[in-house]
Formats: sequence, C-alpha cells, structure tokens
Amino acid sequence: MTSSVSSGARVQCPVQQSEDQYNLRQAFPDYPQVSEQWKAASLALRQAVQPQVDLAYGPQPLQKLDYFSSGKADAPLLIFVHGGYWQGGDKADVSFVGAPYLKAGINVASINYSLAPAARVEDMVIEVRQAIIWLAEQAQSLGFDVNRISLMGHSAGGHLVSSMVAQGMVEDGLPPIQNVFAVSGVFDLPPLLPSSINNALALDAERAEALSPITRKGPEATRVYTIIGGDETRQFHEQSEALARVWNVVEHINVPNTHHFTVMNVLGDPDSPYSQTVVQAILSPAQA
Repeated sequence: MTSSVSSGARVQCPVQQSEDQYNLRQAFPDYPQVSEQWKAASLALRQAVQPQVDLAYGPQPLQKLDYFSSGKADAPLLIFVHGGYWQGGDKADVSFVGAPYLKAGINVASINYSLAPAARVEDMVIEVRQAIIWLAEQAQSLGFDVNRISLMGHSAGGHLVSSMVAQGMVEDGLPPIQNVFAVSGVFDLPPLLPSSINNALALDAERAEALSPITRKGPEATRVYTIIGGDETRQFHEQSEALARVWNVVEHINVPNTHHFTVMNVLGDPDSPYSQTVVQAILSPAQA
C-alpha cells in the first residue's frame, strides 16, 4: 500500500537509535515495580467490583474479556486494550485503570487478544474488532448504551484502538465509536523494525506500512485523543505528535512527570484531572 501521507509527516528514526528508543523496559527500568503496583491495584478493584470475567468473544484461548458494570442502566462503555508490544500483557493486570470511569457511572470492558509470536499483528487487529462487535451484540444483556462506546488502549493497545477507526483499515461491522483515547501508542510502525521488539513480531517493511494507522485517513465522527507521558522517549513523543498532526485529533495531552508506564497510573486515578478529562469526553454527547 502506498501511503497518502507526506513523508514529512511520518516518524523518522535512525536505525542505530531504534533499540534505545523502542525498548521501553530497558529505557524505564522501574517497570517491574510499576507492574506490581498495577497488579495489586487491579486485584483490589476486581475484589470490590466483582466483574464478569473471561467472557469469550471467540474460540481462541486469549479471546476473552472482563466486564465491569458501573451499576447504572444504559450507561456508556469504555473498552480498554492492554499494551505489551503485541507479545505480552494481560487484562487482569491492568483492571485498575477502570476505577475513575466506574466511579463516574461508566461501564468498563477489558479485553485480551492473541499474542506474538503465535499470532500476527494483523490477527490482533481482527480480534479487537471481533471483541467490540461481540460486546455491541451483548449491549442489552450487559446493560450499556451501544451508541456510547469509547476505546482506550495503551502502547500496543494504542495502536490497536486507533486501527479500529483508521479509515479503510478495519472491515465494516463496528458499532459507532464515540471516542478513542490512544495512550503512548505506536502509529507508524517502520521505525521499530530494527529493534529487538520486532524479533517476536517478524514484521517486514510492507506489513509495517500496511499496519500503520498514520498511513490512513482519520475517522470522521470519532473524537480522537492522544495521551503521552512527559518523560517518554523522543520517538514516542514523535509517534503521538505525528498522529495529532495527520488526524483531526481533539487534544494531544502530555502528562508531566510520567513515563511510558507510569502515565497509566494517572489515568487510573479517580482524582486526576487527566482521568477526569477522559470521563467528561465519554459523558459528553456524541458528534452529530
């Protein structure tokens, strides 16, 4: 596929810098401690809310999701897609991010999807679409408003949720998507190919190009927000800034004193002004 986006709008990364810029666990060595904090907070929320867990949206082992009810009838739904460079992560470990939205009366679903190297990134795009469609079909029984669905994804999840609304990238069949919150996402994949991150993904230049949301037109009706930690690597700033330039992004939010992982702590904090920005966007009327 030939990109319709000018080369000046694309993300450029010298080959010799790819590893340092995209190997985030190397760049932010406190990740193990942050991950343990996430797991503890997620366990506490799951014990308090008692979600419906491991609802199958497909036949594969990882095609499952958890549904957290806010207790309000016909409330909006926020679907969260975890990160992990398309090769790790689990919905149960990031449940904590739902806390501000449940408190505001917003239902939350957190999905798993098949991972590399067993699955290709193309498969993951299809699975996220499949999960959204399955949820829409269950809207009445689960108790949410099918016309008020928003997506949030972190890192690889940011790529996957933006792929859902990139024009021509996903087949028809999705319900209306009101908002997309792409947190520290990768939207232009070729720059990460020289890094060790690609070992499990096995992407080549042609597939990386085709899988890059930045090569497509942005959505016409969905409101898109890019969110990033102030202390991210330069490449991750450029990834979000590039998408904000190319798409009609409502707001590019730079969260100070956070990095690729700790930015999620802010979005999972009910008292944070950043999580409240997300709440207000979800609760505001959809675009005409």
